[in-house]
Amino acid sequence: MMNEQIKSYAKRLKLSWIKEHFHEVEGLNNQEYLLKLFEAEIRQREERRMNLLLTQATLPAVKGKPFNWDEVQVPAGMTKDYLLNGEFMGKQENAIFYGGVGVGKTYLATLIGLNAIHKFGKSVKFYTVAGLV
Repeated sequence: MMNEQIKSYAKRLKLSWIKEHFHEVEGLNNQEYLLKLFEAEIRQREERRMNLLLTQATLPAVKGKPFNWDEVQVPAGMTKDYLLNGEFMGKQENAIFYGGVGVGKTYLATLIGLNAIHKFGKSVKFYTVAGLV
């Protein structure tokens, strides 16, 4: 009976991880038990949120090699970190990359998008020119 009440209350409070796993957690005292429950719930929510942001971003797959900055011309007043850290997003600016085939435009855009999602929890969306047209 008590387990059903716990599940019901957890459902009403939208604590989905706790609802399913509260009986698996152990603590030395009530506070430690509650702390472990809340930490696990938060971890699960963050993981779900990251997965949702990654899915919505529609970022293309990239290879695991490091990005080669040698041929990238960053405009005056900007730096590599300015782009990678998405500072332009905070200023509500757009980033448009252009150049020949295979120079790394998509790769760079994907790195920036992944950083925005993982480091800052921002929502991003990847478009190609063909997709916009």
